[in-house]
Amino acid sequence: MTSPSVLAKSSPVRRWGPWIAVLVVAVAALSVAAFGTRSAPTAQDRVSSISRTVKCPVCSGESVAESNAPASQEIRRQIAEQVQQGQTDDEIRSFYSAKYGQAILLTPSASGVNVLVWILPIVALALGVAALVIVFRRWSSMPSERATEEDRELVDSALRAETEEVGIENDPHGEGASR
Repeated sequence: MTSPSVLAKSSPVRRWGPWIAVLVVAVAALSVAAFGTRSAPTAQDRVSSISRTVKCPVCSGESVAESNAPASQEIRRQIAEQVQQGQTDDEIRSFYSAKYGQAILLTPSASGVNVLVWILPIVALALGVAALVIVFRRWSSMPSERATEEDRELVDSALRAETEEVGIENDPHGEGASR
């Protein structure tokens, strides 16, 4: 049985419990997505995967996998040969990068200045979450303002003064001086 002090309004379990649960669910979902059950890719799977990351040299905005241009067909054939020869995916991409330039790759490498493409979205997300946490903490720590007895008396006296000026007490229909 849980003691009442653990579930008190200001207890750390009550404040951080939901956040910890969300974090556990997010980590579990991401780990399943990243490390889920995978079988070894076949040669054709590797050719398709590499072809989707290499841009067609004659088409604008299409990958070698999507394009039917003769240059793309030749590159797909060469990729299949390189896979059969036992080259790794990175070696094949490096070959085309050296032959056509870094712009041939649809996914930037994670080195040099290109590492910013991979890191900046994560940093922006972390900063956004941190900003939300700070804002929510400030909102929750703000004292709740309630009307004091002096405030109520001030409002009552102002209303009484207004009713005496307008003469609402003699108005049976509650329309005030609008008639």
